[in-house]
Amino acid sequence: RREMTLLLSFFCVLLVFNLVGADFIYSSGQANRWLGAVNTALVVSFFWMLFTFGAVGFQIMADGSLKSMLSIIGSTAIIFIGMGYIAADTAFGISNGLKPKPSSPLQSPGVFTIYLVIPLVAIVLFAILQTTIVVKFLSARLPLVWLMCSFICFAAGQGIMFGASKKMCQGTNHRIDGAFFATLLDTAAVSCIYGFWSAITVDDSGVYEEDEYKF
Repeated sequence: RREMTLLLSFFCVLLVFNLVGADFIYSSGQANRWLGAVNTALVVSFFWMLFTFGAVGFQIMADGSLKSMLSIIGSTAIIFIGMGYIAADTAFGISNGLKPKPSSPLQSPGVFTIYLVIPLVAIVLFAILQTTIVVKFLSARLPLVWLMCSFICFAAGQGIMFGASKKMCQGTNHRIDGAFFATLLDTAAVSCIYGFWSAITVDDSGVYEEDEYKF
């Protein structure tokens, strides 16, 4: 439960930064670059935390133990600092090694690739880990429905974000874009992950095989 609380709390922080980073609040390019760097680091860190959350189910360390919490928090902090530096260096040319060519808005294929690849790998690994737990150790299959719904919501959000955002923005005279619907669907996806977690941790529902959930 502590790990799930940590994951949900981190996601809430990410949502706050998504709102604070909206163009209608900060019009300053300098402020937006800092917020963009932090937001990029938060997104990548969240998906890393999602992966580590999935690994907890294999009882490598006891759920909710100090070691488990420190490993999640510590590794996530390392990812956040590393990704934050890369994003900030790209945005402000701290070392001049990552600064992209001048453009408006600022575009960096390198950061964009990391921004997509790490979350994608984390999602695939999370899906494999959780499916393994359900299929191999549990008799119930309802958790897989929650897991599937989560990935459908996430995929739909990304599809809208990258496939229809520009048309939405132009069609609404820049009042709304795909990021709004992507955020809603991402929230729905995380809610489904909570439903999945709840379904596999209910120990009094009679859906577990006796002595089977052992590693």
